[in-house]
Amino acid sequence: MAPRYDFAIFGASPLAALLCGILAHRHGCHVLRIADPVPHQRLPRSIEVALPLATRPASWRLTRAAAKETADLLFSVGGQDRLDRVDVKIVADLPDTATALAHLTHVAAGYGFVSRNGTFRGIARFSGEVDLTNSTVQSIEAARISLTPTTSGAQLTLDGEAVSAGGIVLADDAAILDLLPDKERPVNLLAEAALATLTAPAKRLPATIVRYPDRGVILMQNEDRSVLALVTGQADSDARLASCLGGMLPLQRRATTHYRRLVTADGAPLVGRLEPSGLVVVAGLGSVAAFLAPPLARLLVGEASDEEAAWFAAHEPGAALRAPVAELAEVRR
Repeated sequence: MAPRYDFAIFGASPLAALLCGILAHRHGCHVLRIADPVPHQRLPRSIEVALPLATRPASWRLTRAAAKETADLLFSVGGQDRLDRVDVKIVADLPDTATALAHLTHVAAGYGFVSRNGTFRGIARFSGEVDLTNSTVQSIEAARISLTPTTSGAQLTLDGEAVSAGGIVLADDAAILDLLPDKERPVNLLAEAALATLTAPAKRLPATIVRYPDRGVILMQNEDRSVLALVTGQADSDARLASCLGGMLPLQRRATTHYRRLVTADGAPLVGRLEPSGLVVVAGLGSVAAFLAPPLARLLVGEASDEEAAWFAAHEPGAALRAPVAELAEVRR
């Protein structure tokens, strides 16, 4: 183990792994990653696709640039098989959502994301795992480390011994939920129940990924035509899922898992440092999370461009005004 790390990153998500690798190999940082191995049989809890549910031009500019940079980065290390291109359809049920979707579609078109009848074609999708086996990143299991937020900064201990880290990042929902007590989370960061379920092969969906923001459901069809469904909220979850699979029922469920996830009350990402602990939280990025690893790494090392720094500053937990960055928020249940 190193006597001191530049960053300690908590999280098992693709974003957390990519962030660790970029900090270590592009920015020359000593990085400690804290995450338990993800069982291969566990259902995915997110779908990583470079299409934000955003109406703000700045978010589309950031996503476009970051998605290209991520693709170039993966190609440079032989990981281009982690990316493919898929069609994504967004379905609005409520009038306000339809209006927001029309605006989203107009803004997205200005950045090369063209939609027809609610379907965006050829959107980058990240799949597979990020292999850090041959990386300089030091990885340890979560049970070996303890994190204690204090009024003078967070303290880390590994196997009972103090560990020094220049920055500590909670880089996915599970890490924040496990390590940050409710009273220490930003007030607009909310926890909600969610489930992932995998069905038997079904009829062809209208697109590889279909998102229903008003029903809290995202569907993704695999090559064997099985469907992975992510459903947020507990109320009427089965009925909401069934409404998105109309014409396919009855349909066998092969597996289901329940978990918790984090959302923001205003639908906008929340990224930045908490006071007084100094912990950095990364939440609410939605489907584009993995693709934002390169600009997030630059932010952490103080090398963000002016445009990137402005975007992250507007989404900090302590930002005085969140109204200018508020987005289309899914209905909470």
